[in-house]
Amino acid sequence: MRDTVGLVSGRLVIVAGAPATGKTTLARALGAALGLPVITKDDMKESLAEPFATGDLAWSRRLGSAAYEALFTVADRILAAGHGLVLESNFRRGMADAPLRGLANLAPAVVVVCRTPDGLRRERYEQRAGTRHRVHIEDAILADWKVDDAEFLIDIGTPRLIVDTTDGYAPSIEEVVTFARGATVPSAMERKWPADWKERVRGKDCAMCADGRAEVAHGSSRVFAGGVSDAYLVRNDVGQRGYCVVIWRGRHVSDPTELSADEARDYFDEVLRVGRAIERQYTPIKMNFEMLGNSLPHLHTHVIPRYLDDGEPGQPSHFMRVARPDEAKIPEAEYARDLAALRELLRG
Repeated sequence: MRDTVGLVSGRLVIVAGAPATGKTTLARALGAALGLPVITKDDMKESLAEPFATGDLAWSRRLGSAAYEALFTVADRILAAGHGLVLESNFRRGMADAPLRGLANLAPAVVVVCRTPDGLRRERYEQRAGTRHRVHIEDAILADWKVDDAEFLIDIGTPRLIVDTTDGYAPSIEEVVTFARGATVPSAMERKWPADWKERVRGKDCAMCADGRAEVAHGSSRVFAGGVSDAYLVRNDVGQRGYCVVIWRGRHVSDPTELSADEARDYFDEVLRVGRAIERQYTPIKMNFEMLGNSLPHLHTHVIPRYLDDGEPGQPSHFMRVARPDEAKIPEAEYARDLAALRELLRG
C-alpha cells in the first residue's frame, strides 16, 4: 500500500589516492561545497583505537581492516536512507573495488583521485610524522614506502577525475565541485514505467479493487469502513505510529480528478475524519496527507502523523522516499491497542 520515490536524493563522492596526496583536505572542501557529511577511514580507525594501548604495525593494520568494515557499513546506511556523503580513504585497487561498486549502485556516484609526485608525497608524509594519532605507525609505513601509486588509482566504472595536488588543485576546486555535482544515476537505479502502465491506470490487475472491502488488506487491519472508503492502520513499523492508508472503494479511479464533486466531497470528508482521529489519539506535531499511486494507480491517501523525534524535519517522511523491505511489524499487543483506540474514535 506504499509507493516510494524511484531515486534517492543523495550522491556519493569517493575521494581516493595514495597517502599524503591531500585527500582529506580535498574531501572536506568538497563536503562543505556540496553540503554533504565527510566520512574518512582515518576518523574511523582513530576512534576504534581509542580504548586500546598502542600496538605494532600488525595491530594498526587489524584496526585498519575493522575501520574499513565500519566505513562501508556506515556509508551503506547513509546512502540507503536517501542521503549523500563524501567518502575518503587510500582505497586500493582490487581490495576496495567490490564494496565501492556496491555503494555506487545506491546513489549517483563519482570518483576523485588525488595524485602528486612521489618525492613531494614522501616529503609531506615525513613532515607530518609524529603529529597524527598514535594508531598510525608512521616509521613502519615509511620503511615500507611504495613509490608507485598505481594501486591507489581506483576505477570502479563511475565518472572519475584525477586531481593534481602538487600546488593547489588542478583542475581547480571549482571544477572538481562541478564534476561532483554532475554525478549521474547508476543504471541499477534507473526506473521505467511498466509497459502496460496505461492499462493499469484504467484498472488492469488492480490489487485494491481485488481486495473488495476486506477486513485485512496487505497485512494491515481495517480501522474504519466509510461510505466510499476503507482506512487501514499500517502494521509495518515505519517509525510513524498511527500511520493509516485510506483507500477509495468506489469504481476504479487512479486520481481524485476523476471523482465527481459529490464523490470528492465524500472521500475527502472520510480522509479528514481519519486524520482527526489520529490527531486525537497521538497528538502529532503535524499531519501529512500524501496521494501518490506511482506503483499502484488506485486512489488512496497516506495519512501520516509526524513527530518531533521522527528524524526528518522539513522533509517528507523517510519511508515514503526510500523502500525498506526489512521493516519490522509493530508488536501485536501495541498494534491491537492502537487499533481499538482508533476504531473507538472513528465509531458512529
